[in-house]
Amino acid sequence: MTSSLSSTRLLLPFLRPSKWAVPVRCFKTAPATSFVSQDSENRRSAAMPRVLITGGTDGIGREAALKLAAENHEITISGRDSKKAKDVIELCQSKFNNTPRFIQTDLSLENEVIKFANQVADEQYDICILNAGVMNPKPGRTSENREATLMTNLISSYMIAHKILDKRNDEKRPLHFVFSTSILVKFHNATPLGLRFFNPQKVSDWQKSLVPSDVSGAGKYAISKIGLATLSSSISLANLPNVTSTSVHPGTVYTNIMSNLPSRQQFYIKLARPFITSLPDAGANLVLAAKNPLPAGMFYQTNKATKLPDFVYSESSIAAFEEVFEQFKIQN
Repeated sequence: MTSSLSSTRLLLPFLRPSKWAVPVRCFKTAPATSFVSQDSENRRSAAMPRVLITGGTDGIGREAALKLAAENHEITISGRDSKKAKDVIELCQSKFNNTPRFIQTDLSLENEVIKFANQVADEQYDICILNAGVMNPKPGRTSENREATLMTNLISSYMIAHKILDKRNDEKRPLHFVFSTSILVKFHNATPLGLRFFNPQKVSDWQKSLVPSDVSGAGKYAISKIGLATLSSSISLANLPNVTSTSVHPGTVYTNIMSNLPSRQQFYIKLARPFITSLPDAGANLVLAAKNPLPAGMFYQTNKATKLPDFVYSESSIAAFEEVFEQFKIQN
């Protein structure tokens, strides 16, 4: 089946988030402010969903993989570092008698994204947690001359998600996407400078964000996370049969992707560690979003369902986003 989300821009007016999305098979949909836990009998009473986690070898993705492995899910993780993957696999084997599968790939490189996307699309996953990301990568452009943060965090997720949708062969089988976003999505327009810096309703702003440079800083990271929330909204609003999509800010966590931040910023983040989300809790929040889809216009802010800012999922934002990112769909 070939799916096109470009028709999304024609679906509106819309967006009264009054109806929950269709639950993922054998998962429940959460009330707006609670986590729905699953007892072991219910978890094993139906076929367990197959789960793909990009960036599953480290940080928040690793924690989510461990939690899902403990629940006996069939898991595939991806990442660049085979040693980190080996550690995750051995831990899952020893603690949960569960052996995740590992696909080694570098999602900053378009040729590797295409290969990876085609492979996982053929494997027909039930839940796709697209979590891989970088912050302040050095250098700021990839060897293929792409903007490094946008390529890794956003473009790769767009390419993978659309290839999975294009190759979907069973419309009765639920398919749920999870996109790992940031609190920056919530506060981007809190000051007049936010939308002056980047307005997702403008095609020109999306085009400018993709221009590679030698420095890929915090601004590019913020744009990539806004784009993931918009991508998630675009998929939700396409109303594809049994397809759901949810974005989540898992929490403010100190992970290895922050190692390239300036030393002063790292110092302040470390000082704030007692007040920020722990890695295990952030992983649990990612799993929450995987188990409990939300309707369009909503996302998880840690473990609470809340409304996305209008500028993220407005008709004009989605139309501008799809116009620019259509070029990244992988052609058969």
